Order: sequence, then structure tokens, then C-alpha cells
Amino acid sequence: MKNLLIWGAGGHGRVVLDIARSMGDFGHIAFYDNRVGPLEQLAGIDVLSGDLYGVRQLGFDMFIVAIGSNLVRAERFSEALEAGLEPATCIHSTAWISPGAVIGRGTVVMPRVVIQTDARVGEDCIVNTGAIVEHDCIVGDHVHLSPGVTLCGNVMIGPFAHLGASVTAIPGATVGDGAVVGAGAVVLGEIPRGTTAVGVPARVIRGDDSGSSRK
Repeated sequence: MKNLLIWGAGGHGRVVLDIARSMGDFGHIAFYDNRVGPLEQLAGIDVLSGDLYGVRQLGFDMFIVAIGSNLVRAERFSEALEAGLEPATCIHSTAWISPGAVIGRGTVVMPRVVIQTDARVGEDCIVNTGAIVEHDCIVGDHVHLSPGVTLCGNVMIGPFAHLGASVTAIPGATVGDGAVVGAGAVVLGEIPRGTTAVGVPARVIRGDDSGSSRK
């Protein structure tokens, strides 16, 4: 059995720990957080710190990043890959994943999620509790779908997008790269990249003034 390093020892990290334990696929599991001291414990397991290459020498083969921010999670994902660690994919036992769906490396699928046939979820994503991804949806890399999100068929979500709790996107809707959709919104058409949208129907309240939706 391979050993798993969970990068991030906050609340989200503890949720990922529960999922990883329930899978039964890993031998030793530890948190990694380079802000802590030489050796601490959380939820009964070690919290490691220091150089990531050195931590790898302790026998950890796989990693998953348990950080809510899409941009920070993507940075840590790249750093772990560069250190030679292999991304794990953690799927809770109560989630239903169609045999025709594709889930990317490093993605976490939480309890009671449904992902239907020919849906594609990218790398390093969070598909949070009770989310529904219907047939033929495409979810880009480093996306966060919050609890209760519903993507009806043929929805496209760009990389680095963040959909708040209970967002609904109707068939054919699109959310651009790095866009943020506020909790409870209903997406009827296109949310442009880098913008923030809220409401029913969802309307843009903030444009992309950053020049880029990602780092």
C-alpha cells in the first residue's frame, strides 16, 4: 500500500483525511504543512514540515492538496509534482461515479456526490458534499464546486472557477476561467472569465480587472 501526504492541515484537510481513511487504499497517512514545527500531531496523525524532498524520503509516494483556494492549491500541486510525488484521487464511498466519467489526478470527491456518464472533471479539483455533475459536463483543472452545486447536462466550467454553495447551472451554461459564482445563483448562460456573478439569474457584478484569471 502506498503512503499518502495530505498538504494542508486545516478543516478541509481533516475532511480529506476522513475520505482517505475510508478508502482503505493507503498505508501511512500524514499531513504536510510547512508553517508548523518539526513534528506535531493532528487528528491522531503526524503533521510533517520542512523540505518537501526530505519528506518524500520518509516513504511518501502520493499526495493530495487540501487547500480551498484554487490558486494556492494549484501552486502546491505543481510543487509536489516537481518533488516527484504522485497525485492521489480521493473519492468517498458514498459518491456515485459513472463508469463513463473521467476524474482527474489529485481531485477530491466528497460524500453523496453524483457524477454522470461522459462528464469530465479535471485535475486538482474539489467536488464538495452533495454536488451533482450531470452527463457531458466538462470541469477544468483546479476548480472548486461547493456543497450542493448542480451542473445540468453539457455545462462547461473553466479552470480555476469557484462555484459557491447550491449554485445551479442549466444545460449548456458556461462559467469562464477563474470566474466566481456566488452561493445560490442560477447560471442561465455565460459567465465570462475572471468575473464575479451572483443572483437568480446570475448577473456579473465585478469584471476581470486583474488582466488574468490565474497565476
